[in-house]
Amino acid sequence: MNSEMNSLIQRETAVHGEAWHSIHGGYFSDPVVAAPLVSKVAALAAESRAERIIDLGGGNGYMLGQLKAAGIGAGVKLINLESSEPQILAAARACFDCIRGSVDAFSRSDFGAEDTRHLFTMRSVLHYFGKEGLLPVIRHVRRQTRPGEFWVHQTASFQRVADAGCLNTIYSMMKTSKWYPTTGVMKNYLVNEGWNVLEVLPCEPLPLTSASLAMRYGLSVNDVADIREQLAADVQVPDNVLTFTDNTFCAYLHYWLYVCTPSIR
Repeated sequence: MNSEMNSLIQRETAVHGEAWHSIHGGYFSDPVVAAPLVSKVAALAAESRAERIIDLGGGNGYMLGQLKAAGIGAGVKLINLESSEPQILAAARACFDCIRGSVDAFSRSDFGAEDTRHLFTMRSVLHYFGKEGLLPVIRHVRRQTRPGEFWVHQTASFQRVADAGCLNTIYSMMKTSKWYPTTGVMKNYLVNEGWNVLEVLPCEPLPLTSASLAMRYGLSVNDVADIREQLAADVQVPDNVLTFTDNTFCAYLHYWLYVCTPSIR
């Protein structure tokens, strides 16, 4: 794992483990919100006869729990790849197999015999790698995936450059290197690194209230006020991306589901 990503994860460990269920109003533990990703992974697992479903950066195991509840076959092994110790402990308590590792450095052999049929899934992870790290991690996942397998990832991205810029301004002011592309940039990155993008589907946006961001990133009242002031002065985006009250703001992180399989060159 690169040192920059490690520092991002360490900064957020207070909201890992069981606390992750309640962060951002429970978005990441809402079965309705998770349903599009769960149903797509379940369908593709059956289509590809996957023997392993690996949740890359799978956190506390919530998505694997939803897949299990959806009736994933008994012959499919569910594996959580995660680097945060509190998240690993929470997933282990839920009785999922956990491997400690990073999305940018794992090997498919970590999950068993290399000729085993894999399906990789991921939810809200790629932005941790920042603008410079996004392409290398897409490339790395491709190198670990075989023809006929799938990578299904729910990734925050925006249709308009201005909307992506709004969220990137907020995260920069919170002193984090997380970065969000447009859907066009994301699709180009995927295609250029050897992925065939089968579908790009919208998911439920994540409301990011200034209060929840302050808690997660350790922001002071003055920090929030400074961010709000700059956004109000400099950023013009629609209400489904950013709204204001007198002293607070709420930004909306737009998620898209990218259904990918290795292209044959």
